Amino acid sequence: MKIDSILDLEIKELKENGANEIGYTKSTCINYGVYSTAYLFWKINDSTFIQKFKHSEYNKDSTQKSERIQIIDSVFFSFYNIHEKSLKSENVENFKSKPDSIVGNMTYSSRVTISHSCYRHFVVKSGNENFHKQFNRFDLKEYNEEKVHASKRKYTKEEIKKWKERGWELDEYKIIHENFPIRNINYQHNKELKIVEWDKVISKFIEYLETKNTFDF
Repeated sequence: MKIDSILDLEIKELKENGANEIGYTKSTCINYGVYSTAYLFWKINDSTFIQKFKHSEYNKDSTQKSERIQIIDSVFFSFYNIHEKSLKSENVENFKSKPDSIVGNMTYSSRVTISHSCYRHFVVKSGNENFHKQFNRFDLKEYNEEKVHASKRKYTKEEIKKWKERGWELDEYKIIHENFPIRNINYQHNKELKIVEWDKVISKFIEYLETKNTFDF
């Protein structure tokens, strides 16, 4: 059974058992198959719990889930409750090399994509709450590929022109990058979003739990 269906069943059971706050974060990576890992959080009265789920198309076994464990503080719900308004109103913008252009009735997008990427999902289903947002991790990058440093040398007028078209300020002897990576004009906007901050906070918390070998399958 797919991981989303498993999570829906778990949430239904938790609600029936009196959980007053429920949510999860899921990371799905698409390569030559799909691999997903999710962490389900819930609160019953003043107690907070977590459970890990993982599923891979490379593995014919069904979705795996760890034992349920109690934790002191997940920061999952506290962050959501404090920044709920921003989390609901803000959105991660697509990776773009320049603003869209409009010619007549046609809009031409400069969106940059890649075939293999990872997506982060955040879901909260507490009471009547039904929050769900996702973003492509690629859209958070400043460049579409790693910058390759060139040696310091004198550049031609044509090379300097290319870099200036990409928004670079340079002189003819400056060290630049010979692969001309594409810069994301939405990088600064995206890095300041609360959902990106939430992702960093939760990732750090989960990394701490993983280093302690918290999850038993």
